[in-house]
Amino acid sequence: MTERVFLIHGWSVESTTTYAALHHQLAKFSPTDRQQEKKFQIEEIYLGQYVSLDDNVEVRDLSRGLDSALTERLKNEWDTPFHVITHSTGALVVRHWLTHHYVGSKVDGQPLRNVIFLAGPHFGSRLAHHGRSMVTEVFKGGPTGDRILNALELGSDFSWQVADDWFDEANWRDKGVLPYCLIGDRIPKGLKDRLAAKILPAHYEDGSDQVIRVPAGNLNFQRYVFDLASSDEPAVHKVEGIAFCSLWKYVHSGDKDGILGSIKARTSPAKHQALGLILECLQVDREAPNGERSYGGVLDQFAAATIETMAKRKGPFAQLDFRFRDQEGRPVDDYKIVIGYVDAEGHDRPSGSVTHTHKNKVDPNHFTALVDLSKLEADVNFYLEFSADPHTPLVGYMNGRKEFSANQIQNVLRPNETTQIDVIVGRVSKGELFRFFAGDDPRLPVRWNRAGEIESEE
Repeated sequence: MTERVFLIHGWSVESTTTYAALHHQLAKFSPTDRQQEKKFQIEEIYLGQYVSLDDNVEVRDLSRGLDSALTERLKNEWDTPFHVITHSTGALVVRHWLTHHYVGSKVDGQPLRNVIFLAGPHFGSRLAHHGRSMVTEVFKGGPTGDRILNALELGSDFSWQVADDWFDEANWRDKGVLPYCLIGDRIPKGLKDRLAAKILPAHYEDGSDQVIRVPAGNLNFQRYVFDLASSDEPAVHKVEGIAFCSLWKYVHSGDKDGILGSIKARTSPAKHQALGLILECLQVDREAPNGERSYGGVLDQFAAATIETMAKRKGPFAQLDFRFRDQEGRPVDDYKIVIGYVDAEGHDRPSGSVTHTHKNKVDPNHFTALVDLSKLEADVNFYLEFSADPHTPLVGYMNGRKEFSANQIQNVLRPNETTQIDVIVGRVSKGELFRFFAGDDPRLPVRWNRAGEIESEE
């Protein structure tokens, strides 16, 4: 029985050529257990097309459109096995669709098998806010998909929403979905590249594929909830066990080295690491025991590929995504974070491992930091210090500090992963804001100024 494959592109794509020759490669692919039969027929491989440069289109609109297009191609027969391969922003569309539209009777037969995310910006892209720039708008000749770029910006509220969905395994694992994350991890270092890096450093950031950071492309992640008004240990939520690999041979896009664009009609899977791994993923049978054609077997392959990559580049890197809220869940926008350590003399020092920070432009209560773990100070105690400013002396925030041993910080900063840190800075009212005077108080009547200070007693 043939199985269908749906290919879904990323932001700003306006031609099916972005898929390179992947559909032709799939059509000539013969799995090891079906030597005489092609698993994928060319007419059952579908190249998606959607509009991403309209400023008023949101990811949820694309998700709804994806559902309609899938329903049409499947003829509403949701017992037909199929697979999905995404590139870049297509990952966000598919993850939103999994939660909001792949539900009910569609899931009864668990038709969706393998979902392969190529360079998926699961936790944003440093380049996203550059996409709104005047230069980009002129280059694209008009709008650049402002609302989609909002979702793609580092630390976006959207990325936290889809992370909430991903913590609930009923939205994907219980539906039989097997996810895979592959991302390039190489920055060109030629003279031309070094000059270009001075103009747009975000495009030449170590620990990325020139568009997406490696930790942002990994669906293994965790979230700590720090309630600064509480002395309890922080709550920790984790997603683990998802196949992930970073590949040193590839960058985000391009005909020569792009993780997708470099696939040609005559490319040999044995000589193209990404293509070979994509085909391995499509062979996985969710019922197979560990070993050949099993998800566990691919996990081992991906881990080995990542070890090879880490031996060839700087890092590894970890990403921290902070969100500041009060105890009622309202955003807190004016805050300060210190990522530091305690030196041998007992003095607080800022860590030299932080290579980039970004405050989200649309959701300013979100803040992202990239950490080079190779520069993390050794054999010291670390701390995260938080404070916020309410801009009035009548109200305060419960500021605080969380300390970690050298071993504990390794649980927070995990190589090639994102850790979300949800900071709850309790908002408190000062005594001057509201108080009562007894009716027989000898000071009555009392006057006070705008700051609640007693000015005079009559």
